[in-house]
Amino acid sequence: METETQKAKVKAVETESTNKQAKSDQQQFKLQAKNIDVFYGDFQAIQDISLDIVPNSVTAFIGPSGCGKSTFLRLFNRMNDYIDDFKMNGKILLDNQNIYTPSVRVEELRKTVGMVFQKPNPFPKSIFENVAYGLKIQGITDKDFIEERVIESLKQATLYSEVKDDLNKQALALSGGQQQRLCIARALAVKPSVLLMDEPTSALDPISTGKIEDLIHELKKNYTIVIVTHNMQQAGRISNRTAFLYMGKLIEYGETEKIFTNPEKERTQNYITGRFG
Repeated sequence: METETQKAKVKAVETESTNKQAKSDQQQFKLQAKNIDVFYGDFQAIQDISLDIVPNSVTAFIGPSGCGKSTFLRLFNRMNDYIDDFKMNGKILLDNQNIYTPSVRVEELRKTVGMVFQKPNPFPKSIFENVAYGLKIQGITDKDFIEERVIESLKQATLYSEVKDDLNKQALALSGGQQQRLCIARALAVKPSVLLMDEPTSALDPISTGKIEDLIHELKKNYTIVIVTHNMQQAGRISNRTAFLYMGKLIEYGETEKIFTNPEKERTQNYITGRFG
């Protein structure tokens, strides 16, 4: 017959095991969306979406125009906060921390969660100053450190070999594809752990698009990447998991190969095969 002490020990072991499992479950996700609703005034743009994103992976959001892909993406670094009448219900977790709590400093969040936009948006400054910008606004003044980070970030963005002979060149003089890789380098300079990309190749030619896709493949070794794309072939090439959104709802989410070859939902199948969208 068990003594009270033995029962207490057994319970303690069970509790510790449960806590370890819970901690393990939490650690396996970099980003989590829990029961997300988004409203712009009376219009509901996102309806009860929940999904988990694992670290060091590429997650693609696909769906027809106006389905809520970009709105959903921008929740992860609070870019929608600037929009009038924006309201969100639910939770967005980064490393198991709710980024919408009042204690979160948005400028600090955006150091961790970088963003690259649809069209390249370099500043009208030199290549060097573009990449150094984020470091300098953080108050970093060590010139050697800044130079080291600029060069490292340009190398990560596979741009350094093309611009190393003239880092003082105006960024706006670069080609569109080079400008987009410069914007990626600028995002990487402050050492984020997550990179959001909102249709980063839609304004680029096929060669530049290929370079960005190769870059994404390399970057996922060290970063968690979430990308919105209208190009389903691109989603199939670069992503590990794909979320299909339609009219503000998450229709299906899973391994990219399964979504594209054996989706569970008829609506996903119809979109993938071009029957609508």
